[in-house]
Amino acid sequence: MGDTETLHDAPIVGLVTGLIGELTEDETALVRALSPTDEARSATVEHLFDLVDLLSTIRYDEAVAEYVYAIAPDWDGTIEVLVLGGRVATALHRYELERSALGPQPERV
Repeated sequence: MGDTETLHDAPIVGLVTGLIGELTEDETALVRALSPTDEARSATVEHLFDLVDLLSTIRYDEAVAEYVYAIAPDWDGTIEVLVLGGRVATALHRYELERSALGPQPERV
């Protein structure tokens, strides 16, 4: 019988854990989902730091985390664009909330 690989067995998970500490199951799944298995060795360092930035961002900002977890399963772009999309979507949402809290504004001419 072959060995069963768990979420934590991927080498990229070990590298990320070494840099930022233990990962939750959701964070581990996110790292695995966003890490291609056939990635070139030279791209690994850049990808690793992109993942660390992503995890730091979602740990700090729950709204960005919600966006990332919703988008990541089908994401095929770069991690930088995923983080940027999360930040822009969050900023827009916060702006709309603040604007609605102020009530109707007079039109500017």
